[in-house]
Amino acid sequence: MGIWRILATLIQVMKKEMKTALLCTFILLPALGFIQAADVQIVENGYGIVRGPGYAFTLKAPMGWVIDAASGVEQGLPAVFYPKGAAWSESPAVAYARARPRTKKVNTIEATVQAAVDALRVQGNPDYSAKFFKTIKTEHGKEGIIYRCSGSKTGDIEATAYFKEMQTIDFVTLSCRSEKVFDAALPAFEELVSSYAFQAEKIPFGPNKRGFFQDGTPKE
Repeated sequence: MGIWRILATLIQVMKKEMKTALLCTFILLPALGFIQAADVQIVENGYGIVRGPGYAFTLKAPMGWVIDAASGVEQGLPAVFYPKGAAWSESPAVAYARARPRTKKVNTIEATVQAAVDALRVQGNPDYSAKFFKTIKTEHGKEGIIYRCSGSKTGDIEATAYFKEMQTIDFVTLSCRSEKVFDAALPAFEELVSSYAFQAEKIPFGPNKRGFFQDGTPKE
């Protein structure tokens, strides 16, 4: 059970346990304001815009996966993805997207990853590690850096793709319950990451402005 799954259990003691996923990027909090969804449909191969203070980027669910702009909102996750026919609360493989502000102390991808590792070790995961996995280029030529995370007490395996922008570090994370599931889900994750596109003109005005999700088909 991942860090976000533990948080969901604490938040919803009186409800059915909800699955969440966040190991490598848990310490990235405070990530910039989560986005309330304008359209809460679950859409196969759906397309959406994630935006908030200082950032706006698009993602498209990979083939055979859905985009869900509602199920992760209570955990501060504006967009979650999982295979068609599964559910956010049950799927052994999920993905999600967020952003965090760049600061003087944590201004690079490397510093962001190291901060996450250090904090999780302090929190009782002495074997936790994040290792460079690969560099990936999006469909629009943007370079992303993927780290593979493991060694937590929960046993979850994760990969996180980081994108450095002017004001934020945007990231997309895959979280899986086993190595076998991770290996099977990795191609879909890379397809998801490849769809990332920063949209500077759609950054909302005002530090407290919420963003939205727009399901549908990417427009040229």
